[in-house]
Amino acid sequence: MSKRETVQDPLTAGEIRDLHVTVLAQMPLNLDSVKVRADLKNKSAFGRDLRKFFCSRYAARLEFPDADKWADFYRRIFGKEIDLNNLHVPAKPEYECWPIVMVLNISNNDAFDACKKQFSKAWRYVDDLNTVSDVVKRPEGSYVVWVKAFVEADPDLTNVSAEKIIERGLNTLTLCERLILELKYFDETKRHLDINNWTLCAGSRYAGGSVPYVSWGGSDAGLVVSWCSVGGADPGLRARAAVS
Repeated sequence: MSKRETVQDPLTAGEIRDLHVTVLAQMPLNLDSVKVRADLKNKSAFGRDLRKFFCSRYAARLEFPDADKWADFYRRIFGKEIDLNNLHVPAKPEYECWPIVMVLNISNNDAFDACKKQFSKAWRYVDDLNTVSDVVKRPEGSYVVWVKAFVEADPDLTNVSAEKIIERGLNTLTLCERLILELKYFDETKRHLDINNWTLCAGSRYAGGSVPYVSWGGSDAGLVVSWCSVGGADPGLRARAAVS
């Protein structure tokens, strides 16, 4: 049996009930009405916070059947042998989606350099993309992030700035995740993403606070990594929702 495979006895109805009772029993008797009402007005964000806690503590590790394919991808594209035995795999969304496997010790520069090697042409706004940092929380170690299976970035996030994404509490791709997605898509199809639009990598920031975006600029420009302001919005500028 693989180290990634786990056989567990399912929880009984009584055990689930006991968990609910135990959690509710820890609720303070004297509640801050202002804070409670604020959370009730923004149930989606409140629910996400609760879900993060329970998932980090109790979520069962899920199987990821494509682990060997991704190990081969990293071996061929980056010349790295990776261990995915402890891969963090969030529940796969019900909509059609692609996995992006992220591993340790692959930097933004590493991903960009791999793109340039694979595509021949690539341009970046700054020489050192390692000055770009992530503003979203990700699991420690290797992990999977699910993204909608769209060649062009998410149409429902058209004209939505990084600033608005923060206000809505949305989880979106980082720069490195977007570059790895480009590499994997090209490796499988020999085609590119975002031919007509740009992926706003709202999960990352340049050192000055601006937001990176990625597109395919055609055969002349190749892959393009540029930037916009945190409040920048455009019909062709779209983030990609992430499930991590």
